[in-house]
Amino acid sequence: MIVSTTFVLLLATCQTFANNLVSRQANLNSCLSTAGITTVVASDPSYANASLAYNRRFQYSPAAIVYPSTPEAVQTVVQCASGQSIPVVARSGGHSYAAFGLGGQNGALVIDVSQMKAITVDAPTGIAHVQTGNRLGELAEALWNQGQRALPHGTCPYVGTGGHASFGGYGLFSRTAGLLLDRVVSADIVLANGTSLTASNSSNADLFWAIQGAAPSFGIVTAFSYATLAAPVNTINWQIAYTSQISKVQAVSILSAYQTFAFSNPPNALSVLLFISPDGKGSISMGFSGSFYGTEEDFTTAITPLKNGLPGAPTLTSNSFNWIDGMTAIDGPLATTQPDTHDTFFAKSILINSQMSNDSWTSWVNYMTTTGASSSGTGGLAWWAQIDLYGGAISSIASGATAYSPRDAVLNIQFYGPSGQDTPFPAVGITFMNGLVSSLTADPYAAYSNYADPTLTADQWHKLYFGSNYRRLTVIKRDVDSNNLFSFPQSIEVAADGVTATASGSQSTGTAPSKSSALASARLWPSSLLWASGTAALIYGGSTLIFYNFLKLHI
Repeated sequence: MIVSTTFVLLLATCQTFANNLVSRQANLNSCLSTAGITTVVASDPSYANASLAYNRRFQYSPAAIVYPSTPEAVQTVVQCASGQSIPVVARSGGHSYAAFGLGGQNGALVIDVSQMKAITVDAPTGIAHVQTGNRLGELAEALWNQGQRALPHGTCPYVGTGGHASFGGYGLFSRTAGLLLDRVVSADIVLANGTSLTASNSSNADLFWAIQGAAPSFGIVTAFSYATLAAPVNTINWQIAYTSQISKVQAVSILSAYQTFAFSNPPNALSVLLFISPDGKGSISMGFSGSFYGTEEDFTTAITPLKNGLPGAPTLTSNSFNWIDGMTAIDGPLATTQPDTHDTFFAKSILINSQMSNDSWTSWVNYMTTTGASSSGTGGLAWWAQIDLYGGAISSIASGATAYSPRDAVLNIQFYGPSGQDTPFPAVGITFMNGLVSSLTADPYAAYSNYADPTLTADQWHKLYFGSNYRRLTVIKRDVDSNNLFSFPQSIEVAADGVTATASGSQSTGTAPSKSSALASARLWPSSLLWASGTAALIYGGSTLIFYNFLKLHI
């Protein structure tokens, strides 16, 4: 009798939740329709395409996708969602590795800012006001055309500036000029209550601190203002290549030599990346490339220690360009007029701040040349790894000066495993990619949040992405979004009542230079509501109210 009563109560409760969800969806649709903002819902023919993830390993069903064209329209959309307690996410370029721009789960309201593309540069100050619907290619072209200005950022023209700047924004120019978020001087943001404000070091400073590393957890940023730089006069793109097969012993020596060079404090004007992939013959291919911003003479001085430290007889080639031509030589055309590409993949990352042992490099090479060379071991993934030289201007800023915390990293390793654009991802692929990391280190110091890894536990991503800054972030989240409107699987959680920014209650940001002072010294110018389909569930505000799956009910 008790079991029967429990069943009836659960069934009734779940039916109530399901009805509530349907009602909220209807109310949301009505609110958006009244506002006159372009909206795509599940019944629309364009919904399937609009809800496609860049990473086809994920498929989610948003409550709706809206396309506001003004900050005021964003405010209206947020007010519509807030009234229905539906989680809200921003989508700039849509390139999130974990499809967080679609919510990272079913049932989110996606605010796609791709219609907001204004870019203006104030000539006297060099400050660029950039709406977050712009892609990196559009940003680079506009800055060049408006006074030959430049910013540090990634090399994929189609990546959205909003997400890129929110979580870091690393590129070849970053050792010289910092991360893209380090150039941000203010942000226009719509908060959970539908109001809009500008955050900077002098106004709404706590929120501005949080935006610099975790912006989507706190609101919808409609525009960033950046302190741009005069574009370097000369860019030298270079490569160091091996023309013969690399042995395991050589591979370990190459990694060790690169690490030694990286920790020798090379000039900030030099960027370096080492690309590693299987060679199809049971070994791996390895090659270096990068850019240098300066004269040929200074480049030779900077690159010689790296080349001379490498085993074998690799060849060095280089070419000089102006800023914009040097960028397109690597990135390809900057225009984003063609349809964007997509992929099916799983990626991971680690940041390194202390030297790895030769045993660690040997273990990694052994894994890459055994399991990594086997189709059964990889599931057929066309995997690769890339080791970027970090540090420079990035490390001139204190780890507590922005929400982005891993400032003392020297190397950034991305592990990327694609199965192909439209090829289902193999189950063994996750295991293999995790092994690429664990064969090198069992305890990573940090990871790069723009390479989002949705398989990390909460404790893991708190530590790897935000370190000791996470606690302060939760307190700011409580202050500006206590109902957790802006939520996705790796969004900042809301601090419990009584929790302070640090264990001692202070908000110390450490003793290293602040962001502004570091940039000056470097002479740089200026939760979730799960959609019920077969499952009736309501998980909101971080506490599980009920979870009931009709298809798996066993009483």
